[in-house]
Amino acid sequence: MGEGSEPAVEDGDASRLRADGRIRRHAVTTVRGGFFRATVVLTALFLYCPVLVVGYLSLAPASQPSIPLEGATLRWYGAVLTDGRFVRGLVTSTAIGAVAAVVGTALGLLAARTIVRGRLPAWFRAGVALVVAIPLFVPTVVVALGIGVAAGRVGLGFGLGPVVAGHLYWVLPFSTFLVASRYATLDDRVAEAARDLGADGATVFRTVTLPRLWPALVASVLFCFALSFNEFLLTFFLAGSGVTTMPLEIYGKVRIGATSFLNAASVLVLLLSGAVAAAAASLEPPT
Repeated sequence: MGEGSEPAVEDGDASRLRADGRIRRHAVTTVRGGFFRATVVLTALFLYCPVLVVGYLSLAPASQPSIPLEGATLRWYGAVLTDGRFVRGLVTSTAIGAVAAVVGTALGLLAARTIVRGRLPAWFRAGVALVVAIPLFVPTVVVALGIGVAAGRVGLGFGLGPVVAGHLYWVLPFSTFLVASRYATLDDRVAEAARDLGADGATVFRTVTLPRLWPALVASVLFCFALSFNEFLLTFFLAGSGVTTMPLEIYGKVRIGATSFLNAASVLVLLLSGAVAAAAASLEPPT
């Protein structure tokens, strides 16, 4: 009886150890999951609380909102959409954003092809990538000052031309690296097969490469538009008195004081920018 009971005791200890291990793993998994969920919630609150507050205050019946609101109305949204200055600012921002998006994506495509598929030494392609990335690390005010000085030297002064140039400078790194990330995933053997069948370089690019890059190109256009539409500092430095965009109009109202009208205008800009960014992210999710 004594000799036969030892294996049973060992099996019981092993079972308890396995059970304790499962309990510890479950506890660790639960704590880890709770930590990540709490981090996500706190990050979302940090990012979007100001937006929610602005949205809440935009519903105030009074022009000077206070918390809590005494009722809710959408009349300030109607006032924004019928205000001539804001409508002109919206049209100007949309036009500049469209030019920056299309031209920036075209230049980004050329830069991406050079970086990923260019028949050049690796150090040269790395240099091109570095040059394109530099605007991401240079303070915007320095970029604006440089463009302003250059525009003055060539006689352009301030206005629409320098503003568009500044926006292109700002969006080019984003379009380049977004398109390059998709370019790097393409299987070059498909293009080689098309060349073996007699297609020239232009035909291969138009019929093989471009259709597979299409989602990234559309996403780049949308991202660049959103970036340009919301750009303030470059526009503030370079616009002079002849160009007024939506962010500049909002800034002009901010200097007077926060009002329900201004909150409604901010919400409309956020909704437009958010919709464009969401459409772009659905086409080319961040990697």
